[in-house]
Amino acid sequence: MSKPNVLIASEIPPKWDVRQWLGVIDEQFRKQDYRQARNLILQALPIFPDHAVLRDRLFMVDSRWSESVASRGIHLVTPSERDFSYLQQCYADEAFMQQLLPMGRKKQSAEAILHALRQSEFSVAHYRSMHRIIKKEVHPNPEQPSSQYSLKPIGLASLVDIQIAHRRAELLVGIPDPSERQRATGVAMMLIMDLAFNQIGLHKLTSLVLSNNPHSQRSTVAIGFTQEGLRRQHLCDPQTRQWLDCYENGILADDFYNNPVVARVSKRLLGRDITVKPV
Repeated sequence: MSKPNVLIASEIPPKWDVRQWLGVIDEQFRKQDYRQARNLILQALPIFPDHAVLRDRLFMVDSRWSESVASRGIHLVTPSERDFSYLQQCYADEAFMQQLLPMGRKKQSAEAILHALRQSEFSVAHYRSMHRIIKKEVHPNPEQPSSQYSLKPIGLASLVDIQIAHRRAELLVGIPDPSERQRATGVAMMLIMDLAFNQIGLHKLTSLVLSNNPHSQRSTVAIGFTQEGLRRQHLCDPQTRQWLDCYENGILADDFYNNPVVARVSKRLLGRDITVKPV
């Protein structure tokens, strides 16, 4: 039996059942041709609108994972090869990376960074992660802002350990320079939460914070997360070999949409209430 033409819907055999559709879709996943897989899924879903597996496949290749978002001069940009040197700089900053990423994650080689950058459009399908570089607008004359500006990278924001079936991900946001951190971190957090819940449709965000970073833990709870537990001696510091506790935090979609703190903070930082459910 011939495969359906993904570009001309009228030529698709009308009696294909969902197993046949999934067969050709999964073949594209095996080939890592995720754009073709997405085309097929978008044609199959109107025929089988409530099929959970089709929706899971679409979740992995949803174009919104790679869309940049911005507000109030802060941009969360999908990284490209132009950002290679900045990423190398971040990974070389051990103090910053130790706070951003739990210990035990491998350092990234130059080859690994470049390979990941080339796969950034479909990073969820490839790596079960989504990465953004936090950039701020730099105007030639700060006293007379104009439409002309450049973007300066100042930090990283990611969703990692993305669980497809459970619609869950771990949130990571970090800005190395303390002078940039206070305002930009809040804007980046609001933008990521808006993307995660309102655009992508996640059910839950989690955040692990080392117990030796009480400021980060207070900020995480203040922004709307609930401390759900304490993982005792959960990580081993690779330098001191000491065992470290981790706070485990989470925010559910229902909590997000009924959180007055997030509503108030998003209005102040983004100029809009991100807790209003999309229609």
